[in-house]
Amino acid sequence: MRPKPTLLLLAALASAGGLWGGAGATAAAAAAVDPFYQTLLRDGQQAFERKDFAAAARELRLACFGMLEEPATLADCLAHLALAQDAAADLEGFRETFRRLTEVEERFKGYSQGTIAPELRAALETRLAARIPAATLAGLPAFRSAQAKKGAAPPAAAPKLTAAPAAPAAKAPEKEKPQVAVKPAGESGERKGAAAPSHAVPPVPPPSAAAAVAAKPLTAAERQKLEQARQLLGDRRTAKELRQAFELSSSVADAHPESKEAQLLAGEGAYRISRWSDAAAYFKRGGDPGDDEPERLFYLAVALYESGDAPAAAAALKRSLPNLKRTPYVDGYARKILGQ
Repeated sequence: MRPKPTLLLLAALASAGGLWGGAGATAAAAAAVDPFYQTLLRDGQQAFERKDFAAAARELRLACFGMLEEPATLADCLAHLALAQDAAADLEGFRETFRRLTEVEERFKGYSQGTIAPELRAALETRLAARIPAATLAGLPAFRSAQAKKGAAPPAAAPKLTAAPAAPAAKAPEKEKPQVAVKPAGESGERKGAAAPSHAVPPVPPPSAAAAVAAKPLTAAERQKLEQARQLLGDRRTAKELRQAFELSSSVADAHPESKEAQLLAGEGAYRISRWSDAAAYFKRGGDPGDDEPERLFYLAVALYESGDAPAAAAALKRSLPNLKRTPYVDGYARKILGQ
């Protein structure tokens, strides 16, 4: 008897730890992908063609779970998923899928040696060039061709996804709840790699102008915006909520360049959605967060590093580390920024 779809999904999820495990992990013996997941892949591609990008991303994400033991097939599925998430403006999801794709490449050469159609590869690399910092792409040999496309205009319309082979019909699983951003203590819920469009941060006014605006107090409505932004920046927030937090805090910060509270909150908001240059600009305009705020010092360090100011990033990171909870994420940036 063929296992039920729910059991298949649970089995795939259970095997994920082994696939993404230690450095000695190897690809399992080649086996045909279950028709259930082929159907999900096909349904996701069809949803993409209908421009129902959110539905396409949901179907494709589930389809990729069924391909965890097939690196080449998984790389193809992840490429489709990334394009769907990009078209749906799910930047957080796009970054996470790119991270998974780089792992498949690092461990199994699934991207460089896989069977991804040329048009799909070209469409993906165009979007990687728009979303991922050049320094990140330069450090990944399989994705260096995307670096050459930096500055290219985004496609006028969503790229056409290659149709999947026909597969036996299968009952689709219950739609899963949207993913949420998780930000453990001392660590951002964001992953490195997104190059979100830059927000026009007004420059710091000269001393005379700053003195003129210093007397302008925050209104009750503006304080309410900052409080709402602070709540939206809490743990387990969706990408939409994080963008809303940035919009709220940056609107107050731009109107009150003298308000350190607003600048630091806008800087944190920009960091959480990977607007690196904006985060650095707001943190600089707000002034030094102080050694008693190690998390914000860490956010500043990452923003400076991602926007190309490695020396300043190292200085900020060194100050944050003694009082910062160490996690793999923090240690990863410490190695990158400090060369440890």
